Amino acid sequence: MMTLAAKLDLCSAQADITAAFVHADLEPGERIFVRQPAGFQRDGDLVLSLKRAVYGLRQAPRSFFRYLSRSLTSHGLVQSDLDPCLFIGKHIIVVVYVDDLLFYSKSMATIDSLISSLHDEGIWIRKEGSAEGFLGVDVTRDSSSRRITLTQTGLTQRIVEALGLCSRSSTALSTPAESAPLPKDSEGDLASGAFNYAAVVGMLLYLSGHSRPDIAFAVHQCARYTFRPTRKHELALVRIGRYLKGTMNKGLILSPSDEARIDCFPDADFAGLYGHEDSQDPHCARSRTGFVILAFGCPVLWKSRLQTEIALSTMEAEYVALSTACKDLFPIVDMVKSLCLAVGLSCESVAQLHIKIHEDNVGALTLAGLEPRRMTPRSKHYAIKYHWFREHVAARRVQLVKVDTHDQLGDLFTKGLPFPAFSHLRSMLMGW
Repeated sequence: MMTLAAKLDLCSAQADITAAFVHADLEPGERIFVRQPAGFQRDGDLVLSLKRAVYGLRQAPRSFFRYLSRSLTSHGLVQSDLDPCLFIGKHIIVVVYVDDLLFYSKSMATIDSLISSLHDEGIWIRKEGSAEGFLGVDVTRDSSSRRITLTQTGLTQRIVEALGLCSRSSTALSTPAESAPLPKDSEGDLASGAFNYAAVVGMLLYLSGHSRPDIAFAVHQCARYTFRPTRKHELALVRIGRYLKGTMNKGLILSPSDEARIDCFPDADFAGLYGHEDSQDPHCARSRTGFVILAFGCPVLWKSRLQTEIALSTMEAEYVALSTACKDLFPIVDMVKSLCLAVGLSCESVAQLHIKIHEDNVGALTLAGLEPRRMTPRSKHYAIKYHWFREHVAARRVQLVKVDTHDQLGDLFTKGLPFPAFSHLRSMLMGW
Protein backbone atom coordinates (compact mmCIF):
# COMPACT_ATOMS: atom_id res chain seq x y z
CA MET A 1 0.00 0.00 0.00
CA MET A 2 2.87 2.36 0.75
CA THR A 3 4.34 1.55 -2.65
CA LEU A 4 1.12 2.61 -4.37
CA ALA A 5 0.93 5.70 -2.17
CA ALA A 6 4.39 6.75 -3.31
CA LYS A 7 3.69 5.89 -6.95
CA LEU A 8 0.38 7.77 -7.16
CA ASP A 9 1.15 10.46 -4.54
CA LEU A 10 -1.81 9.49 -2.35
CA CYS A 11 -2.70 11.34 0.82
CA SER A 12 -2.35 9.29 3.99
CA ALA A 13 -3.26 9.48 7.65
CA GLN A 14 -3.09 7.25 10.68
CA ALA A 15 -5.54 7.06 13.56
CA ASP A 16 -5.84 5.33 16.91
CA ILE A 17 -8.96 4.11 18.69
CA THR A 18 -8.93 4.76 22.43
CA ALA A 19 -10.16 1.95 24.71
CA ALA A 20 -10.93 -0.05 21.59
CA PHE A 21 -12.28 -3.28 23.06
CA VAL A 22 -14.98 -1.65 25.19
CA HIS A 23 -16.75 -0.37 22.07
CA ALA A 24 -18.10 -3.80 21.18
CA ASP A 25 -21.31 -5.24 22.64
CA LEU A 26 -21.31 -8.82 23.80
CA GLU A 27 -22.68 -11.41 21.42
CA PRO A 28 -26.45 -12.07 21.70
CA GLY A 29 -27.20 -14.64 24.35
CA GLU A 30 -23.77 -14.27 25.97
CA ARG A 31 -23.90 -13.48 29.69
CA ILE A 32 -20.78 -12.64 31.68
CA PHE A 33 -20.67 -11.56 35.32
CA VAL A 34 -17.85 -9.82 37.16
CA ARG A 35 -17.22 -8.94 40.76
CA GLN A 36 -17.75 -5.34 41.81
CA PRO A 37 -14.51 -3.39 41.47
CA ALA A 38 -12.69 -2.08 44.54
CA GLY A 39 -14.10 1.25 45.65
CA PHE A 40 -17.50 0.55 44.12
CA GLN A 41 -19.62 -1.53 46.48
CA ARG A 42 -23.39 -1.90 46.21
CA ASP A 43 -25.01 -4.50 48.44
CA GLY A 44 -21.87 -6.61 48.81
CA ASP A 45 -23.34 -9.90 47.52
CA LEU A 46 -24.25 -8.53 44.08
CA VAL A 47 -22.21 -8.92 40.89
CA LEU A 48 -22.15 -6.86 37.69
CA SER A 49 -23.52 -8.10 34.36
CA LEU A 50 -21.42 -6.97 31.40
CA LYS A 51 -23.10 -5.32 28.42
CA ARG A 52 -19.89 -4.74 26.48
CA ALA A 53 -16.56 -6.48 26.07
CA VAL A 54 -13.75 -5.50 28.40
CA TYR A 55 -10.02 -5.98 28.29
CA GLY A 56 -9.12 -9.43 29.57
CA LEU A 57 -11.94 -11.30 27.85
CA ARG A 58 -10.65 -13.82 25.33
CA GLN A 59 -13.34 -12.87 22.84
CA ALA A 60 -12.84 -9.10 23.22
CA PRO A 61 -10.47 -8.66 20.22
CA ARG A 62 -12.79 -10.63 17.94
CA SER A 63 -15.86 -8.73 19.15
CA PHE A 64 -14.15 -5.39 18.56
CA PHE A 65 -12.99 -6.35 15.07
CA ARG A 66 -16.52 -7.39 14.13
CA TYR A 67 -17.82 -4.08 15.49
CA LEU A 68 -15.23 -2.07 13.55
CA SER A 69 -15.84 -4.10 10.38
CA ARG A 70 -19.56 -3.38 10.53
CA SER A 71 -18.88 0.31 11.02
CA LEU A 72 -16.52 0.51 8.04
CA THR A 73 -18.75 -1.52 5.73
CA SER A 74 -21.71 0.71 6.64
CA HIS A 75 -19.73 3.58 5.08
CA GLY A 76 -19.43 1.80 1.76
CA LEU A 77 -16.10 0.03 2.27
CA VAL A 78 -15.75 -3.60 1.27
CA GLN A 79 -13.68 -6.07 3.27
CA SER A 80 -11.07 -7.69 1.05
CA ASP A 81 -11.35 -11.42 0.46
CA LEU A 82 -7.54 -11.60 0.37
CA ASP A 83 -6.88 -9.78 3.65
CA PRO A 84 -9.64 -9.30 6.24
CA CYS A 85 -7.80 -6.27 7.66
CA LEU A 86 -7.99 -4.42 4.33
CA PHE A 87 -11.10 -2.36 3.54
CA ILE A 88 -11.53 -0.87 0.08
CA GLY A 89 -13.94 1.93 -0.77
CA LYS A 90 -14.69 3.90 -3.91
CA HIS A 91 -12.39 6.75 -2.94
CA ILE A 92 -10.55 5.48 0.14
CA ILE A 93 -8.63 2.49 1.46
CA VAL A 94 -8.31 1.57 5.15
CA VAL A 95 -5.75 -0.79 6.68
CA VAL A 96 -6.57 -2.06 10.20
CA TYR A 97 -4.12 -3.44 12.77
CA VAL A 98 -6.08 -4.05 16.00
CA ASP A 99 -6.82 -0.44 17.10
CA ASP A 100 -4.42 1.33 14.71
CA LEU A 101 -5.70 2.40 11.31
CA LEU A 102 -4.07 3.69 8.13
CA PHE A 103 -6.10 5.68 5.59
CA TYR A 104 -5.15 6.30 1.94
CA SER A 105 -7.01 8.46 -0.54
CA LYS A 106 -6.44 10.96 -3.32
CA SER A 107 -8.01 13.64 -1.12
CA MET A 108 -7.33 14.40 2.54
CA ALA A 109 -10.90 15.72 2.78
CA THR A 110 -12.19 12.20 2.07
CA ILE A 111 -10.06 10.80 4.90
CA ASP A 112 -11.17 13.52 7.33
CA SER A 113 -14.80 12.95 6.41
CA LEU A 114 -14.62 9.22 7.18
CA ILE A 115 -12.80 9.76 10.47
CA SER A 116 -15.37 12.38 11.47
CA SER A 117 -18.25 10.06 10.62
CA LEU A 118 -16.74 7.24 12.67
CA HIS A 119 -16.30 9.63 15.59
CA ASP A 120 -19.91 10.78 15.33
CA GLU A 121 -21.03 7.16 15.56
CA GLY A 122 -19.44 6.93 18.99
CA ILE A 123 -16.04 5.47 18.10
CA TRP A 124 -13.32 7.17 20.13
CA ILE A 125 -11.02 7.61 17.17
CA ARG A 126 -8.18 10.12 17.14
CA LYS A 127 -6.30 11.22 14.04
CA GLU A 128 -2.55 11.25 14.59
CA GLY A 129 -1.36 13.01 11.46
CA SER A 130 0.02 11.53 8.26
CA ALA A 131 1.44 8.01 8.12
CA GLU A 132 4.92 8.97 9.29
CA GLY A 133 5.25 6.16 11.78
CA PHE A 134 3.24 2.97 12.12
CA LEU A 135 3.79 0.08 14.52
CA GLY A 136 7.29 1.28 15.38
CA VAL A 137 8.35 1.86 11.77
CA ASP A 138 9.37 5.41 10.85
CA VAL A 139 8.09 6.41 7.42
CA THR A 140 9.90 9.23 5.61
CA ARG A 141 8.20 10.34 2.42
CA ASP A 142 9.71 12.44 -0.37
CA SER A 143 6.89 13.42 -2.74
CA SER A 144 9.20 15.10 -5.24
CA SER A 145 11.11 11.87 -5.92
CA ARG A 146 8.14 9.56 -5.15
CA ARG A 147 10.25 7.75 -2.57
CA ILE A 148 9.42 6.32 0.86
CA THR A 149 12.06 5.22 3.36
CA LEU A 150 11.23 2.79 6.17
CA THR A 151 13.56 2.85 9.19
CA GLN A 152 13.54 1.51 12.75
CA THR A 153 16.46 3.38 14.25
CA GLY A 154 15.07 3.22 17.79
CA LEU A 155 14.68 -0.56 17.71
CA THR A 156 18.11 -0.97 16.13
CA GLN A 157 19.64 1.10 18.92
CA ARG A 158 17.92 -1.04 21.56
CA ILE A 159 19.30 -4.19 19.95
CA VAL A 160 22.83 -2.79 19.93
CA GLU A 161 22.47 -1.77 23.59
CA ALA A 162 21.03 -5.17 24.57
CA LEU A 163 24.06 -6.87 23.02
CA GLY A 164 26.44 -4.56 24.88
CA LEU A 165 27.95 -3.08 21.72
CA CYS A 166 27.70 0.61 22.53
CA SER A 167 31.36 1.08 23.42
CA ARG A 168 33.86 2.30 20.85
CA SER A 169 35.76 -0.96 21.13
CA SER A 170 32.89 -2.74 19.39
CA THR A 171 33.65 -2.22 15.72
CA ALA A 172 31.14 -2.50 12.90
CA LEU A 173 31.11 -5.35 10.37
CA SER A 174 30.22 -5.23 6.68
CA THR A 175 28.02 -8.37 6.59
CA PRO A 176 25.54 -9.83 9.11
CA ALA A 177 26.55 -13.50 8.73
CA GLU A 178 29.61 -15.59 8.06
CA SER A 179 29.90 -17.51 4.80
CA ALA A 180 29.68 -20.84 6.66
CA PRO A 181 26.18 -21.82 7.92
CA LEU A 182 25.35 -21.75 11.62
CA PRO A 183 25.12 -25.37 12.93
CA LYS A 184 23.38 -26.74 16.01
CA ASP A 185 26.72 -26.98 17.86
CA SER A 186 25.46 -29.76 20.16
CA GLU A 187 28.85 -30.26 21.83
CA GLY A 188 29.61 -26.56 22.24
CA ASP A 189 29.57 -24.52 25.44
CA LEU A 190 26.18 -23.20 26.51
CA ALA A 191 25.43 -19.51 26.09
CA SER A 192 27.09 -17.27 28.66
CA GLY A 193 23.85 -15.45 29.45
CA ALA A 194 25.45 -12.03 28.98
CA PHE A 195 22.20 -10.97 27.31
CA ASN A 196 18.68 -12.35 26.91
CA TYR A 197 19.04 -14.45 23.75
CA ALA A 198 15.31 -14.90 23.14
CA ALA A 199 14.54 -11.20 23.65
CA VAL A 200 17.22 -10.12 21.17
CA VAL A 201 16.02 -12.68 18.62
CA GLY A 202 12.46 -11.36 19.01
CA MET A 203 13.56 -7.78 18.35
CA LEU A 204 15.63 -8.87 15.36
CA LEU A 205 12.73 -10.82 13.87
CA TYR A 206 10.53 -7.72 14.06
CA LEU A 207 13.28 -5.58 12.54
CA SER A 208 14.06 -8.00 9.70
CA GLY A 209 10.39 -8.45 8.87
CA HIS A 210 9.60 -4.76 8.43
CA SER A 211 12.55 -2.67 7.29
CA ARG A 212 15.73 -4.77 7.17
CA PRO A 213 15.43 -7.74 4.80
CA ASP A 214 19.23 -7.74 4.52
CA ILE A 215 19.48 -9.50 7.91
CA ALA A 216 16.60 -11.97 7.42
CA PHE A 217 18.82 -14.98 6.69
CA ALA A 218 21.22 -14.31 9.57
CA VAL A 219 18.34 -13.78 12.02
CA HIS A 220 16.53 -16.96 11.00
CA GLN A 221 19.70 -18.97 11.54
CA CYS A 222 19.93 -17.72 15.12
CA ALA A 223 16.19 -18.04 15.79
CA ARG A 224 16.37 -21.81 15.21
CA TYR A 225 18.36 -22.26 18.42
CA THR A 226 16.38 -20.05 20.81
CA PHE A 227 15.45 -23.06 22.96
CA ARG A 228 19.11 -24.02 23.63
CA PRO A 229 21.63 -21.42 22.45
CA THR A 230 25.35 -22.03 22.71
CA ARG A 231 28.24 -19.61 22.82
CA LYS A 232 28.58 -19.97 19.05
CA HIS A 233 25.00 -18.83 18.58
CA GLU A 234 25.55 -15.89 20.89
CA LEU A 235 28.51 -14.79 18.80
CA ALA A 236 26.36 -15.03 15.67
CA LEU A 237 23.85 -12.65 17.26
CA VAL A 238 26.67 -10.31 18.25
CA ARG A 239 27.84 -10.30 14.64
CA ILE A 240 24.39 -9.19 13.49
CA GLY A 241 24.51 -6.44 16.12
CA ARG A 242 27.91 -5.25 14.91
CA TYR A 243 26.58 -5.11 11.36
CA LEU A 244 23.57 -3.11 12.53
CA LYS A 245 25.83 -0.75 14.44
CA GLY A 246 27.50 0.22 11.18
CA THR A 247 24.15 0.68 9.40
CA MET A 248 22.18 2.19 12.28
CA ASN A 249 20.25 4.77 10.26
CA LYS A 250 19.70 2.64 7.20
CA GLY A 251 16.41 1.10 6.13
CA LEU A 252 14.28 -0.01 3.22
CA ILE A 253 13.89 2.50 0.39
CA LEU A 254 10.70 2.17 -1.66
CA SER A 255 11.11 3.85 -5.03
CA PRO A 256 8.35 2.49 -7.31
CA SER A 257 8.96 2.14 -11.03
CA ASP A 258 6.62 3.46 -13.71
CA GLU A 259 6.12 -0.01 -15.15
CA ALA A 260 3.28 -2.09 -13.68
CA ARG A 261 5.13 -5.26 -12.72
CA ILE A 262 5.53 -7.87 -10.02
CA ASP A 263 8.79 -9.80 -9.73
CA CYS A 264 9.61 -12.87 -7.67
CA PHE A 265 13.14 -14.10 -6.97
CA PRO A 266 13.12 -17.63 -5.45
CA ASP A 267 16.33 -19.44 -4.53
CA ALA A 268 17.51 -22.46 -2.55
CA ASP A 269 20.66 -23.62 -0.79
CA PHE A 270 20.86 -27.39 -1.28
CA ALA A 271 21.69 -29.28 1.97
CA GLY A 272 23.62 -26.27 3.22
CA LEU A 273 24.16 -27.67 6.72
CA TYR A 274 25.48 -31.04 5.58
CA GLY A 275 29.06 -31.44 6.73
CA HIS A 276 28.63 -28.80 9.42
CA GLU A 277 26.37 -30.84 11.73
CA ASP A 278 26.14 -34.45 12.82
CA SER A 279 25.65 -36.47 9.63
CA GLN A 280 23.30 -38.81 11.54
CA ASP A 281 20.88 -35.92 12.15
CA PRO A 282 18.44 -35.76 9.20
CA HIS A 283 17.94 -32.02 9.72
CA CYS A 284 21.45 -31.34 8.46
CA ALA A 285 20.38 -32.50 4.98
CA ARG A 286 17.47 -30.09 4.70
CA SER A 287 17.78 -27.31 2.12
CA ARG A 288 16.90 -23.67 2.67
CA THR A 289 14.28 -21.71 0.75
CA GLY A 290 14.61 -17.96 0.31
CA PHE A 291 12.65 -15.56 -1.84
CA VAL A 292 11.59 -11.94 -2.20
CA ILE A 293 8.57 -10.52 -4.04
CA LEU A 294 8.66 -7.01 -5.47
CA ALA A 295 5.71 -4.89 -6.62
CA PHE A 296 6.59 -2.00 -8.94
CA GLY A 297 10.24 -2.67 -8.10
CA CYS A 298 9.71 -2.40 -4.31
CA PRO A 299 10.07 -5.35 -1.88
CA VAL A 300 6.74 -6.27 -0.30
CA LEU A 301 7.42 -9.79 1.06
CA TRP A 302 10.53 -11.83 1.82
CA LYS A 303 11.16 -15.12 3.61
CA SER A 304 14.04 -17.36 4.62
CA ARG A 305 13.35 -20.80 6.08
CA LEU A 306 14.32 -24.46 5.92
CA GLN A 307 12.37 -26.77 3.65
CA THR A 308 10.16 -29.36 5.33
CA GLU A 309 11.32 -32.28 3.16
CA ILE A 310 14.81 -33.39 2.25
CA ALA A 311 15.51 -32.58 -1.40
CA LEU A 312 17.50 -35.15 -3.38
CA SER A 313 19.17 -32.70 -5.78
CA THR A 314 19.90 -29.04 -6.33
CA MET A 315 17.18 -28.92 -8.99
CA GLU A 316 14.62 -30.39 -6.60
CA ALA A 317 15.54 -27.90 -3.85
CA GLU A 318 15.23 -25.01 -6.34
CA TYR A 319 11.90 -26.32 -7.63
CA VAL A 320 10.52 -26.62 -4.09
CA ALA A 321 11.62 -23.02 -3.43
CA LEU A 322 9.91 -21.92 -6.64
CA SER A 323 6.66 -23.66 -5.69
CA THR A 324 6.80 -22.28 -2.14
CA ALA A 325 7.30 -18.72 -3.41
CA CYS A 326 4.27 -19.04 -5.69
CA LYS A 327 2.04 -19.71 -2.67
CA ASP A 328 2.67 -16.10 -1.62
CA LEU A 329 3.11 -14.63 -5.08
CA PHE A 330 -0.34 -15.37 -6.48
CA PRO A 331 -2.34 -13.85 -3.57
CA ILE A 332 -0.11 -10.75 -3.77
CA VAL A 333 -0.84 -10.47 -7.50
CA ASP A 334 -4.58 -10.58 -6.82
CA MET A 335 -4.28 -8.01 -4.05
CA VAL A 336 -2.19 -5.63 -6.15
CA LYS A 337 -4.76 -5.81 -8.93
CA SER A 338 -7.64 -5.05 -6.56
CA LEU A 339 -5.74 -2.14 -4.98
CA CYS A 340 -4.76 -0.72 -8.36
CA LEU A 341 -8.40 -0.63 -9.45
CA ALA A 342 -9.39 0.92 -6.11
CA VAL A 343 -6.91 3.80 -6.42
CA GLY A 344 -7.99 4.66 -9.94
CA LEU A 345 -5.58 2.90 -12.26
CA SER A 346 -7.21 1.97 -15.55
CA CYS A 347 -8.39 -1.57 -16.19
CA GLU A 348 -6.04 -1.65 -19.16
CA SER A 349 -3.05 -0.88 -16.95
CA VAL A 350 -4.05 -3.59 -14.47
CA ALA A 351 -4.59 -6.10 -17.29
CA GLN A 352 -1.10 -5.38 -18.57
CA LEU A 353 0.51 -6.11 -15.20
CA HIS A 354 3.74 -7.99 -15.92
CA ILE A 355 4.45 -10.94 -13.62
CA LYS A 356 7.90 -12.51 -13.76
CA ILE A 357 9.57 -15.25 -11.75
CA HIS A 358 13.35 -14.99 -11.92
CA GLU A 359 15.01 -18.39 -11.54
CA ASP A 360 18.74 -19.12 -11.82
CA ASN A 361 18.48 -22.93 -12.00
CA VAL A 362 17.98 -24.21 -15.54
CA GLY A 363 16.59 -27.58 -14.40
CA ALA A 364 13.87 -26.03 -12.22
CA LEU A 365 13.07 -23.53 -14.96
CA THR A 366 12.70 -26.31 -17.54
CA LEU A 367 10.53 -28.51 -15.32
CA ALA A 368 8.25 -25.60 -14.41
CA GLY A 369 7.72 -24.69 -18.04
CA LEU A 370 7.20 -28.14 -19.57
CA GLU A 371 4.38 -28.20 -22.13
CA PRO A 372 2.26 -30.19 -21.99
CA ARG A 373 2.56 -30.22 -18.20
CA ARG A 374 3.82 -33.59 -17.01
CA MET A 375 5.99 -35.30 -14.42
CA THR A 376 9.37 -36.69 -15.24
CA PRO A 377 10.50 -40.01 -13.72
CA ARG A 378 12.72 -38.11 -11.29
CA SER A 379 10.02 -35.65 -10.19
CA LYS A 380 7.06 -37.96 -9.49
CA HIS A 381 7.80 -38.28 -5.78
CA TYR A 382 7.09 -34.60 -5.15
CA ALA A 383 4.47 -34.11 -7.85
CA ILE A 384 1.35 -33.72 -5.71
CA LYS A 385 2.72 -31.13 -3.29
CA TYR A 386 4.87 -28.97 -5.54
CA HIS A 387 3.62 -29.23 -9.15
CA TRP A 388 0.37 -27.41 -8.35
CA PHE A 389 1.56 -23.95 -9.42
CA ARG A 390 2.25 -24.88 -13.05
CA GLU A 391 -1.39 -24.62 -14.11
CA HIS A 392 -1.43 -21.03 -12.77
CA VAL A 393 1.61 -19.97 -14.80
CA ALA A 394 -0.23 -19.96 -18.12
CA ALA A 395 -3.58 -18.86 -16.70
CA ARG A 396 -2.04 -15.82 -15.01
CA ARG A 397 0.38 -15.14 -17.88
CA VAL A 398 3.38 -15.51 -15.58
CA GLN A 399 6.78 -15.37 -17.27
CA LEU A 400 9.48 -17.75 -16.08
CA VAL A 401 12.80 -16.13 -16.93
CA LYS A 402 16.43 -17.03 -16.40
CA VAL A 403 18.37 -14.68 -14.15
CA ASP A 404 22.12 -14.53 -13.70
CA THR A 405 23.27 -15.91 -10.35
CA HIS A 406 25.00 -12.62 -9.58
CA ASP A 407 21.65 -10.80 -9.80
CA GLN A 408 19.56 -13.42 -7.96
CA LEU A 409 18.10 -11.45 -5.03
CA GLY A 410 17.02 -14.71 -3.41
CA ASP A 411 20.68 -15.41 -2.60
CA LEU A 412 20.42 -12.86 0.24
CA PHE A 413 17.94 -15.15 1.99
CA THR A 414 19.63 -18.54 1.58
CA LYS A 415 23.29 -18.18 2.50
CA GLY A 416 25.98 -15.95 3.97
CA LEU A 417 27.64 -14.01 1.15
CA PRO A 418 31.04 -12.33 0.85
CA PHE A 419 30.87 -8.55 1.01
CA PRO A 420 31.10 -7.79 -2.76
CA ALA A 421 28.16 -10.06 -3.60
CA PHE A 422 26.23 -9.03 -0.48
CA SER A 423 26.71 -5.32 -1.17
CA HIS A 424 25.62 -5.70 -4.81
CA LEU A 425 22.39 -7.54 -3.96
CA ARG A 426 21.64 -5.27 -0.99
CA SER A 427 21.91 -2.25 -3.28
CA MET A 428 19.48 -3.84 -5.75
CA LEU A 429 17.01 -4.73 -2.99
CA MET A 430 17.20 -1.87 -0.51
CA GLY A 431 18.55 1.04 -2.51
CA TRP A 432 21.82 1.62 -0.62
